[in-house]
Amino acid sequence: MLRNEFTGAEEERAVDQIVCELGTLPNDEIYRALRPHSVNLGEVDYDALLENRPQGLRTNPEGEFQVFRIGDAVASRNVYAAIFEAARFMKDV
Repeated sequence: MLRNEFTGAEEERAVDQIVCELGTLPNDEIYRALRPHSVNLGEVDYDALLENRPQGLRTNPEGEFQVFRIGDAVASRNVYAAIFEAARFMKDV
């Protein structure tokens, strides 16, 4: 019995092999180490992101840089997804 995780639809099939994707934990150690030293504390201004404006959150006046969690720091992703996410943040810098 196979079940679609998104739709809940079930289907019975006779198969020779089953391949399971169980996911991975985010590789976010660097992000977590840098976040307290950033001006935005890792926060994203989603309104600015959707309106193609620069990220301007300054929740930590002691911070020295902006940091954003993208790619494998969020979830298992391919290189193209990580490049796309980075381009969305950096195009307005």
